[in-house]
Amino acid sequence: MGIDLGQAIKFNRLRANMTQAELANGIISVSYLSKIENGTAEPPEEIIGLLGERLNMNALDSTNAVTDQSIIRWFHHLLRVNIDESIRLYNKIKNNLINGYDKKLTTLVDIHKLYYFVLIKDYKEAENVIVSLQKSSKKFSENEMYYYLNFLGCYHYSQMEYKKALDFFQNAERYIHSDIFHKAEDIHNLYYLIGSSASKIRQTHLCLLYTLRALEYYQGKYELRRCAKCQILLGISYRRINNIDKAKESYGFAIKIAHKIDDNGILVLCYQNMGKLLSSIGESFESINHYLKSYELRKNQSIEKKLIPISSLMNEYYKIGDLENAKTWMELGLELSKSIDPLQSIHVYEFKVYEHLINGINNSFESLITKHIIPFYHEKQLVYEEANYTKLLAKYYFDNRKYKQAAIYYKALDNINSYF
Repeated sequence: MGIDLGQAIKFNRLRANMTQAELANGIISVSYLSKIENGTAEPPEEIIGLLGERLNMNALDSTNAVTDQSIIRWFHHLLRVNIDESIRLYNKIKNNLINGYDKKLTTLVDIHKLYYFVLIKDYKEAENVIVSLQKSSKKFSENEMYYYLNFLGCYHYSQMEYKKALDFFQNAERYIHSDIFHKAEDIHNLYYLIGSSASKIRQTHLCLLYTLRALEYYQGKYELRRCAKCQILLGISYRRINNIDKAKESYGFAIKIAHKIDDNGILVLCYQNMGKLLSSIGESFESINHYLKSYELRKNQSIEKKLIPISSLMNEYYKIGDLENAKTWMELGLELSKSIDPLQSIHVYEFKVYEHLINGINNSFESLITKHIIPFYHEKQLVYEEANYTKLLAKYYFDNRKYKQAAIYYKALDNINSYF
């Protein structure tokens, strides 16, 4: 990112007046070194270390000094979402920033801090970085502007502001120059982010377009985990356009990959989304079985992740009229979600609504939706979710013969639906 690892190795090799053969001797082949320097191969840490030792890069990097290499490696680990190593390198950079590195990297370091704080979920610090960067953003180079916009997109994605995230990702795309700044991995990671944020706001065509681009690249690089994540996104999109066979095919590919690489994180996403697909075609009992598999695999995960299958099970049981089981999952969801706010999970409000639907609606129902839920989704520009609760409120008013209020919300619903 900015100056990548391959460029740093080449720069230091030339500065040491070494040929590729001299540097590669006894470590790797000359052809592999050439690929590393050209950015078409990602060497393991062991190879990076050996090359660094021969170039006298690690001698500096192993001290408290901050070098070009340590900064570039921090960028690399951020891109690969290697949290532990990103934290270690950030602490080194933060505490020991001296004059041993290229000052052209200074602004890029400041910009990457934004992404770093998003990754470690320190959103207050991320907001402080945004304020600081805004003051100098007019002076950014095209390369710096690319990362600034990209990481702003990541920040807004973390805040459930998917429309804003998509806008920033697409603006970042305008600054891509693959032959100058950006490696193919970086570019296709951006394509995946565009696809993911488009999926969140149900821009299905856009999601398909960019996710297929990312998938083609990851298949060529044999990046199996990323291939699986792309297949899941594609499955969601195919389901939404009612191409059930293609959706099942995509989830099938993802499940095979999950088993091949023994990745329960991918497998749980497959079960969860297969459950949703089965629900959409009326196969509720099979849907419930998939949601239960998803729940079992999430038992040791964070509360926010556990709430996903709990919500789905509550919904599916309610849908088939099994109020006893729906209530069981609703109560579990309510209990677990007490400690988190809606920004951490989209399902927090959902459990509160279903408490009314299952146990009986009382006076707090109207206030919950009008003063909390609809304003929350409206602010986040989550139009689909806002429409669902607007429709629910309109029906509530109509059933209670409050026809004037019902008309207001049915009209609001028409305005929201015009978005789709």
